[in-house]
Amino acid sequence: MKFRLLGALEVHDGAAEIKLVRRQERLLLAVLLLRANELAATEQLIDVLWPDDPPADARGALQVYVSRLRKAGIVIDGGRDGYAVRVPASSTDLGRFRGAVAAARALPDPTGRGSGLRAALELWRGELLPELVDQAIRDRLCVPVEEERRSALDERIQADLAAGLHADLLTELPALVEQDPTREITVAALMTALHRLGRRQDALDVYSAATVRLSDQFGLEPAPALRRLYAGILRNDPALTADLAAPDTTVPRELPVDISVLVGRDELVAEAVEILTRPDRDRAPVYHLWGGAGVGKSASGVRIAHRSAEAFPDGQLFARLQDVAGEPVPARALLGRMLRSLGLSSGEVPDGVDERRAVLRERTADLALLVVLDDALDAETVEYLLPQGPRSAAIVTSRAPLPELSTAVHRRVAGLDPEVSRGLLLRLIGRPVRDEDSINVVIDHSAGLPLALRIVGSRLALSGDDLLPELAESLGVEDQRLDSMVAGDLAVRTSLDRTVILVDAEARHLLERLSLVGVAEFPAWVAAPLLDTDESVGEAAFARLVDLGLVELVNRGRYKMHALVRSYAAERLEAPAEPLGRYLLSSLRLLVVADDGLGHGFTTAQAVLTPRETVLEQAEHDLAGNERQWLGESWQLLHAAATSAIAARRLEVATALGLRLFSFYTIADLREPRHELLLELQRVLRDAGELELLVRTEICLVAALGSANPESWPVAEESWQNAQRSGSVELKVRTLINLANSVRRQCDFDRDKELSELALDLIDHHDGPVIVRHVVLRNLGQNSVVRRDYPAAVEWFRQLLAEAAPGTVNEFFGQNTLSEILVKQGSLAEAEAALHRAREICAPMQSPYFDAQVDCLTAYLEIHRGNLDEAQRLLDQARGRLERVPVDIDMYLSEYGSELAMVRGDAATGRRIRLEMLATMEQRGDLLGAYQVRYELDNDPRDPHNRQV
Repeated sequence: MKFRLLGALEVHDGAAEIKLVRRQERLLLAVLLLRANELAATEQLIDVLWPDDPPADARGALQVYVSRLRKAGIVIDGGRDGYAVRVPASSTDLGRFRGAVAAARALPDPTGRGSGLRAALELWRGELLPELVDQAIRDRLCVPVEEERRSALDERIQADLAAGLHADLLTELPALVEQDPTREITVAALMTALHRLGRRQDALDVYSAATVRLSDQFGLEPAPALRRLYAGILRNDPALTADLAAPDTTVPRELPVDISVLVGRDELVAEAVEILTRPDRDRAPVYHLWGGAGVGKSASGVRIAHRSAEAFPDGQLFARLQDVAGEPVPARALLGRMLRSLGLSSGEVPDGVDERRAVLRERTADLALLVVLDDALDAETVEYLLPQGPRSAAIVTSRAPLPELSTAVHRRVAGLDPEVSRGLLLRLIGRPVRDEDSINVVIDHSAGLPLALRIVGSRLALSGDDLLPELAESLGVEDQRLDSMVAGDLAVRTSLDRTVILVDAEARHLLERLSLVGVAEFPAWVAAPLLDTDESVGEAAFARLVDLGLVELVNRGRYKMHALVRSYAAERLEAPAEPLGRYLLSSLRLLVVADDGLGHGFTTAQAVLTPRETVLEQAEHDLAGNERQWLGESWQLLHAAATSAIAARRLEVATALGLRLFSFYTIADLREPRHELLLELQRVLRDAGELELLVRTEICLVAALGSANPESWPVAEESWQNAQRSGSVELKVRTLINLANSVRRQCDFDRDKELSELALDLIDHHDGPVIVRHVVLRNLGQNSVVRRDYPAAVEWFRQLLAEAAPGTVNEFFGQNTLSEILVKQGSLAEAEAALHRAREICAPMQSPYFDAQVDCLTAYLEIHRGNLDEAQRLLDQARGRLERVPVDIDMYLSEYGSELAMVRGDAATGRRIRLEMLATMEQRGDLLGAYQVRYELDNDPRDPHNRQV
């Protein structure tokens, strides 16, 4: 039985051709024949046959195909672990080709050698397997065999040159040069043939055209051997008419094209070139570049190699240690290619990997050779491929660190900073860009990865400006981001695929599940619940992701993952329910511990879900005593957890997270996230009919919106109605507190008092929540304040302070309000003591918002003491504490600013400030604030306007 592979697959049994109808059977046979008599692993065969979507029983389908081939008379050995076709070498045209090439290479006469190689090449009928596989799989299977064909062709051309067949060569060499202008051995052959035929100027023109094309299209200069040939033709060197027609054509020049734009790597390149070419070296130096997907390791390595090439006149070898599918290329195959590049014939290359390594070391002992090993997977394979002599050197790139290369200089290649990224992107686009906002989005989402920037730059260079905002928008959408990062055969997704195959299952699961966290930066403890393991194992998994550049270490115990990797992780994520549930409960447990540790005194969240079991011992230990700082670092993560819980319909957990975050949001004056989360919770809880959770959320929402805000008033009414439906006395009392605040803000002081008294009655006589009794007392005190019954107000607030938990936010607000009333009464020493206590309470909370309140009230005290400069300083200090001054602080500043002006005798300024306050409050719908300002405007005797009236 005979097999033809060098073209369309054919199978012949004697004179009859055996037709294999099914494409998958033909492909399977072709794969086995390309590795004739070698076992092909079952997993590799399945990957080739079904690269994208293997059937559920792929092994069974493979067995069926093997069975059918066996029935056709083809001898196939093997079973579950793999299969091999057993055929003599002479039964395949590939085997006959290799035998003919080896025989021709052994011939000393160039004419006979050329004829033998020509006969071998005639066995090729076209492209390998054109009808069976797509380009990616074809490259994976066929490129090594195609390179054998090209090497045989190069050798045949050199034999024909040596045999004087220059005229015959001119019928084929121009087309070969046109097909591949970077294969300089062919360019040199064409120049030599032209020169030997007396067409010296044509030979020089070929060089000039090749130089322009290499520079313009590939950013390359001609290799030294080609430049020397050009110089020899210019001076009409007689040696060029001898058999040594193309000097150095046996010297390998295998470096890929050097990219035209490489930024941010100048220091790295300079250091590497200096190390690799150092004249006093006593061993072959190895320079190792490692880093994450798309960061530019290979591009940097190729640039270094080109800059160093002159120092290695015996050639430059280049090998990729992974195939196009990311599978490792065996060291044996790599050594075979390298030895053939160094001039050994196939027959001279030994069979075993150790023997091949020994030959490489012997062969390179006295050479000045540069070896570039790209995309290494492990140090062991690299060690097999390193040159031996001190005049040689090696560049190694990998995605993971390779510390086992003990003599190498190791350098991590990091992403580009935003400014360098911007410069690279604009150079790649090649024209001015006015849409700065979209450019900034693109740069941010490219995460400093040259691969991502090149993809975006190439797309924008070929399009009009209309694509830029569209591209920026798609980069902001999680499930569109990676689809935007594709240009031709460049794709961030593909690069990440080739990195992830290096990750063990545990770290891969962590990577995928990190997409559940929802923020770019996160602490180490998230790994434990995501993996259902302990914290130390989780941190070790993080370390492995950091090594591969998939996650970045920010500082001890904190990591971040850029948006492109997060989108990729989300694409790969399967069965997220269990890890998400564990993660949400762990997040809530830590938030409860931190929230309780603040000592703020808010109690609304205490009745919702509160995990009691410690699951993250180290994380809890680390936050103890540092609750305020921990929440400052973690609130965005916790907010995202609440949002994730809402999306997953885990409403009890979502509500618990939202209500626990409420207190920190209040202390830190984070109003926008507080409103956003509570409004979303209200919406989903209302839709789900979760009445109790809805009421508790609305209680916090009213406080978040502010009782002065008209938007909060209908929420307060609704939550009171819902509380009555629930039948819960506790919820009735809490909603009555909010409703009393709301109606007071609407200047309905009688209903305010009535509602507060009802709440007090429910607490005192109907088993209501005693824990909020002091809050009801505050409402009654504030009702007395607006009625200007200051003695009654003082009594209410003294009762409040007697019942409020010491050191809480409720005591803080009570002391502040009491101090203001005492100043109005003239009890300045008591007011000072109240403010001193308020500062003691807010100091550990580290809240600029609370500090600014105390500053304003202390300024009010100093005004009444006559210390006007000190009062002004305190008002300025309050404003300076806050980047964005909230409404209530702004009103304090205006109220006490007007009072300060009045005391200084500047009634016009004081009146102007009050009029501005009145207009602002009326615009906002703050009826109570407007009522109080209007009273001051109409009744302040220091205002000449009132005296005139």
